[in-house]
Amino acid sequence: MDFLRNKEIRSQIKLCGVITVISSILGFFFCKAFCWIPFLTGCIVSCISLVFTYKRYEKISSLSQDLDRLLHGEESIRFDCYVEGELAVLGNEISKMTLRLLEQSEQLRKDKKYLADSLADISHQLKTPLTSLEILNAALSQEGIDEEQRSVLLQEQLRLLSHMEWLIAVLLKLSRLDAGTIEFEKKTFSMGELVRQATASFDVTLDIKNITMNISDLSEIRLCGDIKWLAEALSNVIKNCIESTPSGGQIKISAEENAMYVKLYIVDNGSGIPKEDIPHLFERFYRGKNSGKNGIGIGLSLAKTIIAQQNGTITVENQIPQGAKFTICFYKGIA
Repeated sequence: MDFLRNKEIRSQIKLCGVITVISSILGFFFCKAFCWIPFLTGCIVSCISLVFTYKRYEKISSLSQDLDRLLHGEESIRFDCYVEGELAVLGNEISKMTLRLLEQSEQLRKDKKYLADSLADISHQLKTPLTSLEILNAALSQEGIDEEQRSVLLQEQLRLLSHMEWLIAVLLKLSRLDAGTIEFEKKTFSMGELVRQATASFDVTLDIKNITMNISDLSEIRLCGDIKWLAEALSNVIKNCIESTPSGGQIKISAEENAMYVKLYIVDNGSGIPKEDIPHLFERFYRGKNSGKNGIGIGLSLAKTIIAQQNGTITVENQIPQGAKFTICFYKGIA
């Protein structure tokens, strides 16, 4: 019998027997006529104690079996059937732990799938320019190619290499953000300075595409955060607006502030965003219906990740009669 194999149970039986014998001997010396009473009482108390111990042992054994099944992958186990004292407390705590472990297991499955999908997307994004570089390299190796053709091919190689360098840099930034290894600064700065840093690299592009950028006076609005990372996020949003704005169009940047938040608006008068793309626009590697041939779908994802980690949100909606409107909201008083 498993119950009697337990060392503690055997020790309890021995102790109860010793106490019963000692009490019987003492009773015999004090009163021989009633010496059987201590003996009988000891036997009854010992039996009652063993019965309760046996029941508790069965419940602990059942709990142990449930835990063993849980460790072997069974998920439909309930621990609320243990209603006895300390076992109820133990069962309740194990139930909480079980739910927590199941949640973590599900999250790990999702993370594993997400990682696999991300690696597949990264591989695809890098494979395309690498294939093009191999073709260009083969063309450059041919005999009889003139200098003009060579120059064109070299320029295309340089463009592809720059594209790959940018892609790798963005992916590294995303991986650092996902891993939580970046410590953001907490400094106060003006919204005007943030917009200036974010738009500084687009001057030539705006001139070439003949796009006007109207920026409201934002010098009085203050933010607290990491201006370099926020400028990175904002520049990705502005880049998206520039790509969808036709020649002769315009982009407007304005902001508002109250006691609860600061909102930054970026509005273009381009073709807008297809309705089916809006829910997925900030997903990593998602390329919308109107994406350009060089778009890979990580710029807006990077922007959202940075903004979210700086206590902000970003949304997008279409304008009437045309264009898109990005709204970036930074909440105040959030650590």
